[in-house]
Amino acid sequence: MLARLSPWFRSMSVSSRTALSLAIGFTLMIAATALVAFSQERAKAIDESLARLDQRNAAVVHELTDRFDRIQRTQTRAVELFREEHTALTDAEARRAFEALYPLRPDGTRRSIDRMFTGGPTAIGMVHGMAGFIPAGIDQDDGAVRDIVAATLAIRRLSEGSRHDLESLYYFTPRNGIVIFAPDRPDRLEFYRQTAPADFAFQDREFATISTIAANPARAMRCTGLQSLISLKYQEVWTTGCMTPVDRDVRHIGTFGTSMPLDEIAPAGRFADSAEEQVILISREGRLIYHPGYTRQNSRKTGEYLDITNSARSDLAAIWALVRRHGQNGYVGKAEALDAYVSLHQVPGPGWYALTVKPEQLILARALRPIPRIAAMAVIALAGCLLIVVLVLRHLVAKPLRRLTREAERITRGLASDAMLEMPADDRTGNEVARLVSRFETLAGAIRTSHGELEQRVAERTRALNDANEKLRILSELDPLTGVANRRKVLSDLDARLERMGTGGSLAVIVLDIDRFKTINDRHGHVAGDDALRALASRVQSLLRPGDMIGRMGGEEFMVILDRARPVIADAIAERIRAAIARQPFQVHGNLTLNITASLGVACWSAGDSAKALYARADAALYEAKASGRNCAISSRDPLQGRNAA
Repeated sequence: MLARLSPWFRSMSVSSRTALSLAIGFTLMIAATALVAFSQERAKAIDESLARLDQRNAAVVHELTDRFDRIQRTQTRAVELFREEHTALTDAEARRAFEALYPLRPDGTRRSIDRMFTGGPTAIGMVHGMAGFIPAGIDQDDGAVRDIVAATLAIRRLSEGSRHDLESLYYFTPRNGIVIFAPDRPDRLEFYRQTAPADFAFQDREFATISTIAANPARAMRCTGLQSLISLKYQEVWTTGCMTPVDRDVRHIGTFGTSMPLDEIAPAGRFADSAEEQVILISREGRLIYHPGYTRQNSRKTGEYLDITNSARSDLAAIWALVRRHGQNGYVGKAEALDAYVSLHQVPGPGWYALTVKPEQLILARALRPIPRIAAMAVIALAGCLLIVVLVLRHLVAKPLRRLTREAERITRGLASDAMLEMPADDRTGNEVARLVSRFETLAGAIRTSHGELEQRVAERTRALNDANEKLRILSELDPLTGVANRRKVLSDLDARLERMGTGGSLAVIVLDIDRFKTINDRHGHVAGDDALRALASRVQSLLRPGDMIGRMGGEEFMVILDRARPVIADAIAERIRAAIARQPFQVHGNLTLNITASLGVACWSAGDSAKALYARADAALYEAKASGRNCAISSRDPLQGRNAA
């Protein structure tokens, strides 16, 4: 075929041959470009989708981790308060409070008085949002009565501070007694207050079985899979819960728990499924916690899909196989069995696994989307280029070349006929254009090399400058000893927050000062004192919520900014900080153990307060705390409130 075309091709004019060659070359080049573009778009779409999947999944894991951390801190505090209240109560006091709060019903059970939920004064003070169910027989055991009252007091003390973090907080016993704080439940806890049968029991439910010593020998917080809410079993309200057991004398006496309804685990806008991506949550036991296609609140069919370890549905079985294979180390990539790309990570705490899934066909559709546009543009460009080439070659090359060829032929033949020269052979040594191209390519290569070296030096200088600027920023904002914000940074941040708040919102400031810090320096040296400051700053930092801030004002004085903190929350956090400092000694330089206490002044923002005024009120409250014997927290709004000596 090529042999037959060769004479025909050679018989064509230069312009025609050039145009045909360019047409073939352009066509091949455009086809190759289209293939490369598709390959690049496909790889780009996959990379971008995986990055978004992993980023979204990381946000899901972070949010869940933060939520479980708050639950664990609240339940740990509940256990501490329970033990404090139990120690402070006598059997007689507990019995009086028990009789007043949980009167005997005709069926032999005891149920909480309505005022405990609706709100109002009770035998233990103001209470709201709480209910309780005590089965028959428990009131004959003074120890059990004391436990119920101590748990009621502990939940009451925590209820207001934890309400914005937790949907509920409850305590239940191995004998089916339960006290619960859940003020926002639409059923108003009427099941426990009125309708629960006298033989109501729940020890066979997962939230009770995981609290036993046999199932939880480590006695750590454990979380259930998705299950129907016990008090609304006919409405199929699906929820999961986390439980922290309480023991005494190597005997399980009760459990503090927190429930998270399915709607709260996956609120709209966070985990809700999108048109392209789905978020799925699986427990370590292979229980479906959340799946946009299978878990629906108030749906009985949800229970049919919860156990995916032996699921007949291929997609759920594939998800469980992926979790078993990659759950411990995480995975970002393609899941062949799902025909999708997946980001899989473990959620610390409950041991859940979070998956974000995007079908492969959606990624490929995105990669193919620009191909028709590229092809259309290529065809238009090819036609335009060929037209321009033909016109240019015809007017600028073909005509002058024909004239030049005829004239050269005439002159050559004339001179050859006069024997003045021999007909020259074809010159195959190249021409000036080729030599110029060669020289230009060499020069271009040298320019590219020089440009690359220059860019590398500029990049190195830029990185060095950025590193230096970052170090200067850190030095200007952080206290070099403790690593927390310095005085300038924390006051600047307080000014900025107050400016953003305008005339509405809530914010509080705590000024903290270590008691008798000079004695530590004088007795143990400044190295030990510096260690104590660092350790205290770290401990306080660990107690703060997201959005809160701690800074060192100088010496042994620190300031804590509490974001979105109403007065009762600010007082609770201040007390928690004070107790955490006093409760556990500090290990410092030279294997020294220091028992440190701190005095705290609390000031809550009021409309019109400046940062200076807010700081001054907190500082005044701090001095009052010092004058009141130290190791206490006092609020500036009422010097008699908030005082809590160790």
